[in-house]
Amino acid sequence: MEKQIKIAAKLYQCRDTAKRFYREEFNDKVEPYKECIRKYMAKSGKDELLSVLEICDIDEIKQKGGFAIIMFMAAATELIEPSA
Repeated sequence: MEKQIKIAAKLYQCRDTAKRFYREEFNDKVEPYKECIRKYMAKSGKDELLSVLEICDIDEIKQKGGFAIIMFMAAATELIEPSA
């Protein structure tokens, strides 16, 4: 349970970081990442969390740098629990 709480905290932290960075553009900026996760989920049959963890482990995504991973994590958080 403790591990799940720590993962959830990191997900929220990533979303908060992306929201502070993009401000009112956040929803538009995060949408392509959400769509990528949705497609991966449909293809793999996995949930949001497993999907985003696997996506972020892809070499091409790793090479894009930390902010791409933050955006994927933010998108997963939005899919699990949309912000207002």
